[in-house]
Amino acid sequence: MQPIEQFCCQNEKCADHGIRGKGNLRFQGWSGQGKRIRMIFCRTCKAHFSERKGTVLEQSRLSKEKAISILDHVREGCGTRSTSRLVGVDKNTVTRYVRLAGAHAVKMHDELVAVSPQTKEVQLDEKWSFVGKKKEDENEQNVSTEPCCGQNWDHTAIDAETRLLLSLVPGKRTAPNCLKLIEDVKKRTEGRTDILITSDEHAPYASAIEQVYAEEVPQPKRPGPGRPPKPKRVMPEALCYATVCKKREKSHVVQVIRTIVFGTVLLLMSLLANSTASNTINTSFVERNNGTDRAQNGRKVRKTYSFSKDWDLHNAASYFIGFSYNFCWPVRTLRQKDLEGKWQKRTPAMAAGLTDHVWSLEEWLCYPVPAG
Repeated sequence: MQPIEQFCCQNEKCADHGIRGKGNLRFQGWSGQGKRIRMIFCRTCKAHFSERKGTVLEQSRLSKEKAISILDHVREGCGTRSTSRLVGVDKNTVTRYVRLAGAHAVKMHDELVAVSPQTKEVQLDEKWSFVGKKKEDENEQNVSTEPCCGQNWDHTAIDAETRLLLSLVPGKRTAPNCLKLIEDVKKRTEGRTDILITSDEHAPYASAIEQVYAEEVPQPKRPGPGRPPKPKRVMPEALCYATVCKKREKSHVVQVIRTIVFGTVLLLMSLLANSTASNTINTSFVERNNGTDRAQNGRKVRKTYSFSKDWDLHNAASYFIGFSYNFCWPVRTLRQKDLEGKWQKRTPAMAAGLTDHVWSLEEWLCYPVPAG
């Protein structure tokens, strides 16, 4: 059972709302069928609420074991219908829990991975999938600006050294979504510029990086009358952005072209020398994450009947499986030997210093996030 320190007051009007470990909470009473759900009392605002408040299991009529089993099957690559048959619930119940888990995962990621101070190398990529059909008609694109079917791309940013999924922006493969990804990366790295960023040659990344990271430098006033010159936008000297382009012939890679877009060769060599993961410009780690995500998410397996039919449900599954990977999925290449010489499993969150243990799926789903 979760300790009281993991909980926070769910009353939005409380002065201690959303603050964990303040000492203002205590367990008081029980609720639910069989009196198995603990109630929590806040000394600050005198409010009572359930320990399930702010979790995926809030107002759940299923048992905890069955609800977790549904999402465990989904995270292991089972489709909606196969999960409903295996667990013994209606398919609409499966989709409802996936939506709840997706919204919960976004809030947890914003809290637990709000800052990744150890990130020094970020790799960007877009992973293709589709909803409903692989290609929408041109007249459907003109009817509404809100997407409902067609190609859906996961714009992802991975910390190459810790394998931590920093940011995920699902949607169309557009420049605005690339910009959202870069803005989120900058926020989660606290605006640091001493970072090596690599990607494929997707053109919007360069303009997005320049728009987000470029700094305005005032220009000296020219002698004589006239308006002063506008500030010049200059990229930070410590930031390096490079791309990888793979030339293929008959599905085989025959040439790899590496290009430095922002930065210098000396800066690139310095950043690679300090990296524990890379010795050259590459996107290997984000591509490895793409493969793991496809194996865990049945909606993204190629040539499958489990493809998504609903846009928002597809995004919810992407958030849930993608963000829970950080805390619940031990990565083999991250394992370390303890003092006794035994291999100890580590997740990306453990490697990034965000937690000290491998989370179970139950712990992830039952972690309360503040309301509002």
